[in-house]
Amino acid sequence: MENNAYDAKELAHKLEQGTITAEELAWFEQWYAGFNDEEVLLSAAAHSSADELRDAIFNRITTQMETPARPKAKVITLWRGIAAVAATIALICFATFYRNTVLNVIDPVKELQLSAAAGQHRHISLPDGTQVWLSPSTWISYPDKFRGDQRLVTLTGEAFFDVKHDANHPFIITSGPIKTVVLGTSFNIKAYPGAATAEVTVVSGKVGVAEHDVPKSQQQIMIANQRTVLTLADRSLEKEDYPAAVKFLDERNGLFNFNGETVQQVVNNLKRQYSIYISIDPELAKKGFYGRLNTNQPAAQTLNKLCAVMDAHWTLVDNHYLLTSQASKN
Repeated sequence: MENNAYDAKELAHKLEQGTITAEELAWFEQWYAGFNDEEVLLSAAAHSSADELRDAIFNRITTQMETPARPKAKVITLWRGIAAVAATIALICFATFYRNTVLNVIDPVKELQLSAAAGQHRHISLPDGTQVWLSPSTWISYPDKFRGDQRLVTLTGEAFFDVKHDANHPFIITSGPIKTVVLGTSFNIKAYPGAATAEVTVVSGKVGVAEHDVPKSQQQIMIANQRTVLTLADRSLEKEDYPAAVKFLDERNGLFNFNGETVQQVVNNLKRQYSIYISIDPELAKKGFYGRLNTNQPAAQTLNKLCAVMDAHWTLVDNHYLLTSQASKN
């Protein structure tokens, strides 16, 4: 078979099926290197997608049907133009359909994994420009380049996302028992292994949440200052208003403002942030705490501030922190 007799569409199909020969693959790679798919996808006037271009063609046909009849030569010219645009659509569809297959052979996608250690907050930028702040003891997995119709990420732990808007490529996060779908917005996900609940809180934009990998799963759509909580015990997925959602802008950097939460709730947070074990006097646990804690500081320093406000003290025995009130000590 002569090189000029190869059919690109046929070879693309063989590539997808895994039946392409080495000689055919070499020709196809050379053909693809000279084929500017980005130029095709962005050409045809200002149309940004095949659907947009197709709609423009139909609108043009409708307009021509509603206008007075023209000389035959003009009509022929019109239909030649429509045929040319239709051919462009075919090329766009071809390039879009086979583009990822070709690129995945020539330049394979690599899966990356990053983590934040106990007591560490980590800020990363994803390939599409999305910004992510990882909380301590959190892992994230994502491709080194996003291809296809979706941007897929896997999260274990807690992270704050500021997703780059892309209406044509939804950003989907799988985090334990829940799946979160967005186009572009900012929100916080908390889904630690072994936890009784998983939470998604929206700071701006709109977010869809559903149970992950469950037939006929429940779904919730949220806007800013709303939160959805999945309780694993009964698989309930409840949405609620959450006016304090903006607090996650600080918490993503390890800064926590408490406004009357019990000391037990504060301690639970510190245990997660530092990956340490803390037990607490039952009476002290019930009291409310008002203050700001910076978990970027050593655990001992943070506990000193908590105890100073609550008139308490802490001791460390065999990597076990014990918090008691001064009253019980006396």
